[in-house]
Amino acid sequence: MYLYGALGILALIIIIVLILKKSKTPQENKTETPKPHTPKETLKVRVQDKPEAKPTKQETKITKPQEDTNINVSQDTKKEEVVLPECKYPKFDHARLIEMGLGEDDAKEFVADLIKQVESTLNDIQVAIDNQDMEKLEALTHSIKGSSTNIGVGGIADLLIEFNTYTKNSSDPRVVQEYFNNLKVYLQELKNQYK
Repeated sequence: MYLYGALGILALIIIIVLILKKSKTPQENKTETPKPHTPKETLKVRVQDKPEAKPTKQETKITKPQEDTNINVSQDTKKEEVVLPECKYPKFDHARLIEMGLGEDDAKEFVADLIKQVESTLNDIQVAIDNQDMEKLEALTHSIKGSSTNIGVGGIADLLIEFNTYTKNSSDPRVVQEYFNNLKVYLQELKNQYK
């Protein structure tokens, strides 16, 4: 009798284990290792699912010129695009000299000296631009930039800061000429302001 009872309990345990195996959640079933596929079986499936694609000669001829054309167009476009400086500065102000303790008349004398220095440099700047000598142009603009920023701010001082910075990093002749043209305009404004 005990033997039948023990067999019944064993059968019950087996049934419970089987039921638990079937009722596992999908996440638990993922942990089981799938049967490995041999490379030959995988290759056969790929070949059957995807037919071999062969490019035609027409596709190659069409694609190649389009790519080259797009590259040339974008390079040409980049060469054409030049952003000229706006050069919109506030009026020149010599307040720095006043803050350093100079009187109004002495400050105006410094501005008159600045005007003479810029005027005497204009011809050399134009020659450097014509020769595309960026080193010389950078040195000239640096020299008069220093003088103008020591005296004041705005107007010609701001222009020379931007002009000099541009000559250090870039050299587009159209932009350089635009800065030079504006330098002459702001020099004239400075003359009119300090008559």
